[in-house]
Amino acid sequence: MRKSGIFVLLFVLGMVVFFVGGYWAGLPHGSRTVVKCILPCLLLVASLACKRRESLSQWRSVLLAFFSASLAFLVAWWTSSPLMHWLGLTTDSVSGVAVAKLLDALPVVATVLVVSRLSGFKPADLYLQKGKLKRGLMVGLISFAAFTVLFLLQAKLQKVGVDQLLAYAPWTLLFVFSNAFMEELHFRGLLLKPCERLLGPHSANACIALFFTLTHAPVQYTPDILGFLAMLFVLALAWGYVIQKTEALWGAVLFHAGADLMIIIGIYKTYGAQFL
Repeated sequence: MRKSGIFVLLFVLGMVVFFVGGYWAGLPHGSRTVVKCILPCLLLVASLACKRRESLSQWRSVLLAFFSASLAFLVAWWTSSPLMHWLGLTTDSVSGVAVAKLLDALPVVATVLVVSRLSGFKPADLYLQKGKLKRGLMVGLISFAAFTVLFLLQAKLQKVGVDQLLAYAPWTLLFVFSNAFMEELHFRGLLLKPCERLLGPHSANACIALFFTLTHAPVQYTPDILGFLAMLFVLALAWGYVIQKTEALWGAVLFHAGADLMIIIGIYKTYGAQFL
């Protein structure tokens, strides 16, 4: 199969797993549950079929990665809301929004780590290694600092006081780092290397960045969705590039967390949390 065909197929798989079986809320609750249950089963069967046929063996690792990603969505679907209810929390407060994000992230991260381990992936295959740590931290910390300055300017324009920012800082940091680590592991950490074997590094990064961006299309925390998606695609390419060049997730996680500061006030408003 030509690389263009492989690119399209991986893009479609990404949209099915991460959009239809993941973040899209356009289906009724029962239908979403059915889709989330069926997808991991189909992907696991497909990966086992590839193991038995030598001509398809190169697809096994990418199908296992997508299986891990889809199963992570299912586990989070079953556990996140019950945990919030057990803790007596709702998303009408800043702390509630932050804890909800953490409880979304933990099942995803745990599932990806466990399934990847059982599938034969090593930590280095997920970029969970030291890598070029100094370079990654330098890029990540500079990016985080730059976005922090922009966030403070944004907050000032929206008349958010310093006292409010300081009071909510721990919850804001919990949100952005939970989300950044989860998404970098779930998308790029899990999928970059398997996709690179089929497409090469640049095309793999572009393919993942494309379906990563489009899975965010239904978000409601920004009034300019086209501008948001265009900027997100550029950022997603940058995060993947940083991971590839530093051979680790850490720089991209810091970079991603900083970028999430720019949308956090909109997210709080979307959930009805009293921030302003």
